[in-house]
Amino acid sequence: MGYAHDEGFSKGRAKGKAEGLAEGLAMGEAKGMAKGIAEGKAKGLAEGKAKGIAEGSLQRALEIARNMKASGMDIEQISRITGLSKEEIEQE
Repeated sequence: MGYAHDEGFSKGRAKGKAEGLAEGLAMGEAKGMAKGIAEGKAKGLAEGKAKGIAEGSLQRALEIARNMKASGMDIEQISRITGLSKEEIEQE
């Protein structure tokens, strides 16, 4: 076992190390991307849900304000009860 053997072993080891590193990086990148996509979806769903709930609450408050206004209630009182601004109520 001489110099050629040692050189071949070193080259094989370097090649194996490079291949292992490339494979590890690829796997890590794939896992990182999958995690990022999952986190992005979860965040997007949570934000969408919160926005939908807020929009639904506003629409319900506006509906109640319209009914109160149609019943002859004072706009200031409607505002206190619904939490809507006077401007929002007057637009209805």
